[in-house]
Amino acid sequence: MRFRILGCWPLRGGALLLIAAAAALALPAPAARAGALTIGGSGTGLGAMRLLAGAFESAHPDVRITVVPSLGTGGGIRALADGAISLAVISRPLKDAERARDMTAEEYARTPFVFATAKKDAPSGFTLQQFAEIYAGRMARWPGGEQLRVVLRPRSDSDTAILEGMSPAMRGALEEARRRKGLKMAVTDQESAEAIGRIPGAIGTSTLALILSERHPLRALSVDGVDPSPRTIADGTYPYYKRLYMVAGPKTPAAARQFAGFVRSAEGRGILARTGHWVVGADADGRK
Repeated sequence: MRFRILGCWPLRGGALLLIAAAAALALPAPAARAGALTIGGSGTGLGAMRLLAGAFESAHPDVRITVVPSLGTGGGIRALADGAISLAVISRPLKDAERARDMTAEEYARTPFVFATAKKDAPSGFTLQQFAEIYAGRMARWPGGEQLRVVLRPRSDSDTAILEGMSPAMRGALEEARRRKGLKMAVTDQESAEAIGRIPGAIGTSTLALILSERHPLRALSVDGVDPSPRTIADGTYPYYKRLYMVAGPKTPAAARQFAGFVRSAEGRGILARTGHWVVGADADGRK
């Protein structure tokens, strides 16, 4: 029996206890005492973590893994520090202050950071300059005339940081986009993918891993003629990607460390490769 938490709470005080208590109460008593693991953090990595958890549980029937809805990288680290989750998944390296709390992070994969749309007759991609024009509102319609509707992410989000680092033109376009009225602001990775799929003519950012692992009906668009894929980030022709890390803390149980080992195994690497990840240390064909 696997529990799904159907909402997110502010990660402060008693709310963290709710995550841990709810996960434990959803499991049979023996599993709640031993072999019950909870994973949370960056939304980018959660879809694949659910698939990995299912495969691990099949081989280890005494272990039950709950993957909670997106807490974000910062929320995942706070939950791990408080013992509310067993293992965190994050999309940036640990900060010095976090390492000082006896946390250790291991980069396990990278996934293309993409511009995505659900529009079936959209072009295969745009130039980076054209994407900047879209965000600034100067390129306001798709070929064919339908309005382009940009889905934004918060200023503090990692998607925004990657966008700002793409080019000076994109950085300026984001400032202009924030001043535009009526644009959807998606707080989490999952909310962004849902909005891009739901809003007619929408375009926004996501990752190939999230699209494939959660089976969103979205298309990842090429940038300057290069398709986003594990191969193109491995060979360096597509330079936009997110790094994904598993983080253990001083309260991380042995079973969670065993699961982390499974993620690095041949079976785990295969699941990652099929869901839009380049496994760190693999060649462009995905071989280690």
